[in-house]
Parts: sequence; C-alpha cells; structure tokens
Amino acid sequence: MKIAIDIRTVLPTRSGVGNYVLHLVENLLTEDRESAYYFLSRQENLFALTPSHPRMRTLLTIFSHENHPFGDLWEHFILPIRLKKKAIDVFHGPASLIPFRKAGFRVVVTIHDLVAFLFPHTIPIKYGAYMRYILKHAVRRADKIISVSYHTRDDLIRVLDVPPEKIVVIHEAPTPLFRPLEKEEAQAQLRDRYGLTKKYLYHLGNIEPRKNLIVLLKAFAQVCREIKEDYALVLSGQPGWLTQSLQRFLQDYPLKDRILFTGYVPQNDLPLFMNGAEVFVFPSLYEGFGLPVLEAMSCGTPVISSNCSSIPEIVENAGLLIDPSDPQALAEQIIYLLKNPEERERLSEQGLKQAALFTWRESARKTLDVYRSIGQLSFPFV
Repeated sequence: MKIAIDIRTVLPTRSGVGNYVLHLVENLLTEDRESAYYFLSRQENLFALTPSHPRMRTLLTIFSHENHPFGDLWEHFILPIRLKKKAIDVFHGPASLIPFRKAGFRVVVTIHDLVAFLFPHTIPIKYGAYMRYILKHAVRRADKIISVSYHTRDDLIRVLDVPPEKIVVIHEAPTPLFRPLEKEEAQAQLRDRYGLTKKYLYHLGNIEPRKNLIVLLKAFAQVCREIKEDYALVLSGQPGWLTQSLQRFLQDYPLKDRILFTGYVPQNDLPLFMNGAEVFVFPSLYEGFGLPVLEAMSCGTPVISSNCSSIPEIVENAGLLIDPSDPQALAEQIIYLLKNPEERERLSEQGLKQAALFTWRESARKTLDVYRSIGQLSFPFV
C-alpha cells in the first residue's frame, strides 16, 4: 500500500498539531513494515524525517499549509494529479487539510477540534470563516475521519451531522520525553537557563483567548493574597492572536513581577518546566484533546484543568477539574493543592497511571488500521 501524509505542520517551532503529526509519522514508520510512505512537505519540514528509511519518499511543494489562496488551489487541483501519478492508495490530512478532488486514492482526515464553530470569538474572523469552510468540505469529502477524542467525535456528529460510522476515535499521547525527573535538578537547570528562582505554577499553550489566561491571572492574584510563600506563574507558548484584551489586563496587573512569559520553549526543556512546577494549571475554554495536560501527568505533576470539552475524558480522576469561567473556584483548588502536599502526591501517582494508558504506538496502530480498511479501494477521478 502507498500512503501519502501531509507533514507541513511539522516545523522547528511547532505546537499541538505539528507535534501530533511528527509523533504519528515516527511511530507509523516503526509499526508498518510493509507500506511505502510519501510525505507532502516543504524543505523546512524535512528535518523531521529519517532520510535513510527504505520506504520513505517525499512530495515537495513550495506552498505551506498557511498559504492562501494559492496553496489551496494547488492542494485541491494539482496535488491530486501528483498523487495519481504516484499511484497513492491513501492520502492522510492530519491537520484537517485534504484535497477536495480525488484521483484513484482514498482520503483520511484528522479533525482536532471545532473551535471555529463553537468558539468563533476566540479566533480571527477571517480564519474562522476559512476553517468553517474547510471543515465542512473535509468531513464530507473524506472517506474516514479520525477524531482525537470522543468529545470531538460528538461535536462532529452534533454540529456537522457527520455519520457516526465514518468517525474513528484515536487519542493522542505523550512522548517518552515527558517522564518524571528529579525536581531539584529540573529547578536547578531552569534557574541556570531561564533565571527562574521561585516556586511556580505552570501553564503551557499558545497565547490566545481560548486558553483563558485572564481567568488564570485573576485566580493567581487571589492565591498570592492568601498564600504567604512567594510563588511565580510561568506561562510558556508562542504568541497567538487576539491578545489585546490580555495585554490591557496586564497593564494594571499588580503582580507582573511574579509572571514569567517564556515564549516558545524548545521541546527538550518542556519536561524541565513540567517537573519543576508545583502544579500544572490549564483552565482552557475548549480543547479537542488537551495534550499539555497529559504531558504534565506523564511527568507526575499535579493537574488542575477545566471540567468541559475533552479534558474530563483525558484526565478522569487523575486531576482536579473546575469551571473555567470561575477564577474563584480555580484559586481555591490551587490553594488547596499548595497547602496539601499529600494530595499533590496522590494526584501525581494517579496522573502517572492515567497517562500510561495513552501511547503513540497504539495510536499509530489504530491509524494504520484505518488506512488498511479503505486502502484497497479505488475509484475514478471525481
């Protein structure tokens, strides 16, 4: 079987979707010893691939996944011709992007979330309109849809009227990079590399409205009023969009000296931040999966997160869940954990057990089953 996968989201500075694609590809190449793989990429994506792999080929393009509208025209009209020439059996768009025309190949698309439909006010207007258009067509044209959570599957059925039998739920997973480390050693390295000297709460995610950072900052201010010890709040992630309200809020924020925005953190440093933290706090308004929560649990770090979207599905009883619209409730749970080391230890143990249920090897195997279920079928150009 010949399988083509779009890896254009795998960049040196990548976040959720790019990491999903990278780890899926790495494990597919390990688990599948029969198929030939063709990776749709630009030159800047090739660092992620092993050049010597005997069954790996590349389909190079000059267009990134964010090149509109010319990249879209190329993807929908030129790419199908290239795939047909290579006799591709299955094309996988792991970042919701697929060609709308087919030429003898089947199509799998991964849908990560429906933010554009359910929380449109948290993304730019033009981007939201574009994603609603793309998602509507993608779920209709795909032969199979991979949903990264049962919650996203239910959203697809409810919002876009997708037939349930068309959807396969395949969870994401943490990588072996996220594991328990000696806390003192992690904190020492953070002190040397980032100048971080205080005990701290940690949040990881792109800086955008959906991550709900104003509520987190309000909760942190209350924590500082009630806890005498001098804690910091560390926020890691690339600058996103619609950050004006956060910037205005920070102008009069009384604890700016206790807030550290690290910006993008290299992958190898993230486990240091996770392990060095007292608590990982993630009050997101909506997540299709919520991988940072799972990565924190894989490090044995106690988690406080939201009681909505996919988060309860991932965390179950291994973390504390709160209403993300309520800074008072969030502050109370943070204070509770900071004052109760035995509860932090309990959540650490539960988190490690829960995180161990998710592996990229299993995700790759299930994805390969999806490819095989449709890969032997073909049809004329439509």
